[in-house]
Amino acid sequence: MATTPVTHTRAPKKRGRVLFLVLAAVAVVIALVATGGSFAFAKQFEGKALPGTTIDGVDVAGKTADEIRAVVEKSTSGVKVTVDANGESNAVPLEEVGAHIDVDKTVEKALSRESSVPAVVSAALSDTRDITPVITVDEKKARDYAESLVPENEVEPVDAEIVQDKESKEFSVIESKPGKGVDPAQFVATVKKNAPELRDFTVKQEFTDIEPQLTTAKANEALETLDGMLKSSMVVTGPEDKTYEVTREDRLGFVSISPNEAGDNFEIAVDQEKVDKYVGKITGKVEKTKKDGIVEVAEDGSRTEVSPGKDGVKVTNAKEISEKLTKALSSGDNLDLAMTTEVEKAEVKEKKVEKAPVNLDQVPGELPSYAPAEAHNGEKWIDINLANKTVTAYVGDKPVWGPVSIVDGGKGTETPTGEYTIWHRTEVQNMGCTPRYDYCTKGVKYNQFFHKGYALHSAPWRSSFGYSGSHGCINMRVADAKWLFEWASIGTKVVSHR
Repeated sequence: MATTPVTHTRAPKKRGRVLFLVLAAVAVVIALVATGGSFAFAKQFEGKALPGTTIDGVDVAGKTADEIRAVVEKSTSGVKVTVDANGESNAVPLEEVGAHIDVDKTVEKALSRESSVPAVVSAALSDTRDITPVITVDEKKARDYAESLVPENEVEPVDAEIVQDKESKEFSVIESKPGKGVDPAQFVATVKKNAPELRDFTVKQEFTDIEPQLTTAKANEALETLDGMLKSSMVVTGPEDKTYEVTREDRLGFVSISPNEAGDNFEIAVDQEKVDKYVGKITGKVEKTKKDGIVEVAEDGSRTEVSPGKDGVKVTNAKEISEKLTKALSSGDNLDLAMTTEVEKAEVKEKKVEKAPVNLDQVPGELPSYAPAEAHNGEKWIDINLANKTVTAYVGDKPVWGPVSIVDGGKGTETPTGEYTIWHRTEVQNMGCTPRYDYCTKGVKYNQFFHKGYALHSAPWRSSFGYSGSHGCINMRVADAKWLFEWASIGTKVVSHR
């Protein structure tokens, strides 16, 4: 039988050496196990760094946590950073530029290991395990330090601004300007790279042109965004198809443009409160306050209508209009929304009053010193007593009606004094309601003008009398004003005095 020759290949020398080391390690382990020394060997490293452990080149094998902490603190103390900037060099502690050695985490890293007996023995036979200290860098502190290197005479970058004109409400841009200074990002990167080596190192910080965070380009982008928001159509429709267009100027009054929280861009905000106010303004043109009618009822049962009732109108979806307007403006969408309304029915309320005394059987008395000539001739005349806040009707020297309480002119708009005659009378008219006056009261009844624009008239809006507070006219209860209106006539003498 033929035989096949066997060829033997020589293994490389390197492979032989590796095999030799492995076999030697196995032999040592076997020997230690055989003698029981492996357990004793592993026992002495409980809670300590394994053989071959170093930190920054310092051997810490077999050291406890406290011993390792002392080594780390000694190794890290006194590390300096030399900062070259603007031709000057300053050496400062590592902590001043925001770098911090985390001693606890470094110790924890040095003690981390597998605790089995073979692992301990293997560590004793392996190469050195060098631990890199754990470094944390406070980027803000590093940036602040870098920025502090800029001399006061250097020009700082100027951010762009967006301002709004008070009259037109339009926004415009104040352009940004570059400054001269340091690049904080470069400084932070250099500190992060070199600090873990726990050796003194140098940072060369050059001054460069620094662009502001808020550039002119970013400001113009914000205005373009705003312009897109303002191009949409916004219409609110009220009763009888009356429309209210939300104009560009209106919308400019709702928005503001300001830097965002990070300070690196602009943001547009819609002020909900201003939108609510605007919606309240347009709904106010539609809404009418309910006015209950008032009827004065005298003790004898006679009734005098003070004012007729008027139904009110209320817009019921004002909140919805406000919210949808804000949403549409923010998104640049069109808005076409109708108001919904409801009627509030007016009521008629009775008001009990004492009727002014009328006594035609009074005995004539002695005429006061201010009595007019008509009093001596037995004619009608009206006594306005501003001191007592009363009005009394006379026929000659006999009081036939009153006195009744009134409200005369307040401070600055006092009722004039003197002898006058009624020169004009209207049963109903508006008081004020012209650019000359700062008030407008409509539908005032029983008006008797005795001097220029001063009149005796009803004042249904007042609930009490006997004090000064009008614009100069004599305000009276409706029933009193009505009685006097029916009693007097054009030419009746009026005496106003204090």
